[in-house]
Amino acid sequence: MPITDHPTERRNRAVLRGVSNLHPLFIAKAKGVLLTDGEGREYIDSAGGIGVNNVGHRHPKVFAAILEQFEVYLHPCFHVM
Repeated sequence: MPITDHPTERRNRAVLRGVSNLHPLFIAKAKGVLLTDGEGREYIDSAGGIGVNNVGHRHPKVFAAILEQFEVYLHPCFHVM
């Protein structure tokens, strides 16, 4: 069954209350310095996190390296093991 409620309602069901966000934006895709929300509005990402500040989102070389590593092993909580 597809989820049709607003992203805020979905987030409230799925994310623990201890996690917070500064802005109620829900990004559907990102490329370069642009973020696009689910309604097609574009934003310039001036608050990108570690790993995207230097090359932008989905840089072709970085994206290829991630895909290559994903085929071998990917663990999002690397500080545990």
